[in-house]
Amino acid sequence: MRFKSWFDEGLYQGKYKGWVLVHLLLLTMPGLVTVVNRAAWAQSASAVATTRVSDTVYRADGTAASGTVIVSWGAFTTARGQTVPNGSTSAAIGAGGLLSVQLASNAGATPMGSYYTAVYHLNDGSVSRE
Repeated sequence: MRFKSWFDEGLYQGKYKGWVLVHLLLLTMPGLVTVVNRAAWAQSASAVATTRVSDTVYRADGTAASGTVIVSWGAFTTARGQTVPNGSTSAAIGAGGLLSVQLASNAGATPMGSYYTAVYHLNDGSVSRE
């Protein structure tokens, strides 16, 4: 005794070709929706608007500093409603003490009083925190 399958019944042979396609699409849609949602979430998470903060860093004796700075922050929501998770970034202090780093604006952010902390590691071995 042989059992008949959907292949034998005519589904594959064109009788229900359109319905097979519809069923296959319905089966793959949940996976496709998940992929699209994750891609949209990743794009929105990485699209936080930043502003360039630039300055010149000097030593206590007035000479231009060199080294690195580590900037850290707690989680906050920008005035535009973009969520910024807690984190940190580092930047080199360039020639002539020039420092430039991209940060999300905390003006009007919640919670109120959100701030950045900068730790300077200078080439002369000194470390200071602001």
